[in-house]
Parts: sequence; C-alpha cells; structure tokens
Amino acid sequence: MQKKKTVKASEIAEAIERFAPLSSQAEWDNSGFTVGNPCGEVHCALIALNCSLEVVREAVKKGCDMIITHHPLIVHKPCLSILEGDVRSDAIMLAIRNGITVYSSHTPLDRAAGGLNDIMAQKMGLVDCKPLSDDGFGVVGNLPSPMTCAKFISFAKKAFGVPCLRTSEPLKGKISKVAVSSGGGQGSIPDAVRAGAQVLLTGDVTHHNFYCPDGFMVVDLSHHFSELPAIGLLQSIVKKNFPKFATRLSEADTSPIFYY
Repeated sequence: MQKKKTVKASEIAEAIERFAPLSSQAEWDNSGFTVGNPCGEVHCALIALNCSLEVVREAVKKGCDMIITHHPLIVHKPCLSILEGDVRSDAIMLAIRNGITVYSSHTPLDRAAGGLNDIMAQKMGLVDCKPLSDDGFGVVGNLPSPMTCAKFISFAKKAFGVPCLRTSEPLKGKISKVAVSSGGGQGSIPDAVRAGAQVLLTGDVTHHNFYCPDGFMVVDLSHHFSELPAIGLLQSIVKKNFPKFATRLSEADTSPIFYY
C-alpha cells in the first residue's frame, strides 16, 4: 500500500476501479474523470455524493485539489455547452480555475460486489441475497424474520435515516422477501415482481409506478438517501489503499429536496 501524502489522481482512480471497474458502467453513464488533470499530483480529496457548485466551493475553501463523487459532474456525453450562470457550468469553471480534478464512480459503484446495492441489502439485514437482474442493478433477499408493513416501513426509515418516505398501497400481510435498487430504480420493478419480492426499496418513483400488482409494494426512500452510503464507501476505498492520503467528507453536500 502507498505511504505517501500526495498521489496521482489516476492512482486514486485505479484503486476505486479495482473495486468498481469503469468498464461496468451503464452505456448512458459518464463515470470517470470529468474535470482536471488525471496525471496530476493531489494531496487532499473532498468526497461527496454530488459535485454541486456548493461542493466545489467547499473544496476551494478547504484546500482540496480533488473531488471524488458518486454522481458525475458532467452527466451527458457529450457536454454541449458550458455557459456562465448555469449552476453546473459554474461548478465546472470554478473547479478548472482552482486546479481541482473531479472523478466519479456512478453505476460501477452501484453494480460492484460490496457496492451500493449490497449495502442497501445489508442495512435491511437481508439474507440469502441474489442479484435482482442480469444487468447488475439491484439485489433481492429475505428478511431474517417476516415483518408487518408498519414495522417494515419504520425499520426502513431508521436504517436509511429517512425523515419520511412514499409507498404504494401498504401490504396487508407480512413481508419476508425484499428487493433493493439504489438511486432511481423504478425500472427494477418488473425484475422485483418476477423475483417474487413483496417490496422494492428504491428512489425516484414516478406517479404511475405506484400502481402495483396485488401482493407487491414499492417504497421510495428518495434517490439521495438510498445512495448516501456511497460517501463512506468511497472514503474507505481510498483510505485502504492510501492510508496517509488526506480525505474529507463534504459538509455542503445535502439533499436538494426539503421535507416539511
């Protein structure tokens, strides 16, 4: 393992990619380096879920020359314009002006063994877990013991630190088999039904996807809370490989959604 205080940004990326290979990203994704110099030396990384303008400002204030996130700063391939006054463009320009390199592991971190879907399953205490789909998104497993719907909802809120959540019509019987899919996983609903799950825990569920077949319920934790463990996971990967390299967890990276 490395013992130096400064490393190349590319070395940090290589360590993350040994855990979550960049080649495993979805074709629509834009994981990897989006801003800066991959070959440059960095001495401190700020780790966040999102590379928002507030997070880049925080990196500047704290003297971090690298930002590592789950969600990419530049989502679309190609990026068609960078114009002042747009919050994402302003984040890109501020990072460039301050010599900050940005790296993200998005769908690779979701799909990886021990990645976000597995962490979601662990938080719910699921056992006998299996991949939910052939594309690597989602996990399905069994609760250690069946729960009533009310107990399950209370347990999920506590496990993910969610102030409130949305569900389809609550199930009347006890819940024993559960599927999870990090981020915006409503596309996993058919896979969860086919797998015999009674519940899918995910985020970003739209109105019409709350109409569920009998015996099945979808629970929307929110995109933010389902993927929040990415921050700790990314830090642990970096610390394991570079024990003396400085990492800081973002304090400015909060959910853009407010609850009342």
